[in-house]
Amino acid sequence: MNTIEAIKKRRCIRGFLEKPVSREDIVKLLDIARLAPSSHNMQPWEVAVVTGKALEKLKNALLDALHNRAHRHFDYNYMAKELPNHLKANGDACNQIVFEYRGIDPKNWFQLAPHLEENLRFFDAPAELVIMTEKSIGEGAFIDIGAFSQSLYLAALDLGLGTCPQVSVSQYADITHSTLNIPENKLILFGIALGYPNESAFLNKMPRMPRMPVDKFTIFFE
Repeated sequence: MNTIEAIKKRRCIRGFLEKPVSREDIVKLLDIARLAPSSHNMQPWEVAVVTGKALEKLKNALLDALHNRAHRHFDYNYMAKELPNHLKANGDACNQIVFEYRGIDPKNWFQLAPHLEENLRFFDAPAELVIMTEKSIGEGAFIDIGAFSQSLYLAALDLGLGTCPQVSVSQYADITHSTLNIPENKLILFGIALGYPNESAFLNKMPRMPRMPVDKFTIFFE
C-alpha cells in the first residue's frame, strides 16, 4: 500500500476485536509517528498508553461522569460557540448521518445515552492513547501534534490496526487527570482508540463522511 492508498483507506474505527495490541506493536507505532515534523524539532507530543485495569478504571470514571451529567471540562478551548456557517453545516450534516444511520433521536436522552456510552468505552478498543503536551507552550504545538497523529493513523494500517481519534478523555479532562494521575502541567488534547478492527461491527459499516471538493477550500494566487 502506498501513501496515497493509505490516506484513502484510513477511516475512524468504531468497533474492535477482543484482541490485545502488544506493547511491542504500540512501541513500533510510536517509533514511526515520532518522525513527524515539528517546529524547531521541539517534538511537543506526549502519549499515555492506557490498557488493562487502567483502561477499565478510566472507562468507568468517564461513564460515571456521563451518568451524573457532570460538567464537561477541557484543558483548552476545544470549539468556539459560534462557528462560520459552512463549518457548522458540515458538523450538522455529520451528526445527521450518524443519528439517521443509528436510528437515534438526539433529543431523546434514552436513545442518545447508549451512543455516548460507546464513545466513552472507546468502542471496546483494547488500548487508548491519551495525547498530551505541556500547558502554556502555545497553540503552535497543536500543528505539530496533528502531524504526529496523522503519521500514527497511517502507520497503524501497516500493522493491521485501526484508530479513532476522540475527545472522550479531553471533554472530562479533570477526570482523566485524576484517574490516571496525569500532572496538571500536562494539557490533555484528545485520545486515540487503538485496536484490531471488527469489520462486522455495525458502526464500521456506516457510510464514509463526505469531504468538501478542493475548490471549496483552496485559493490560488499567481
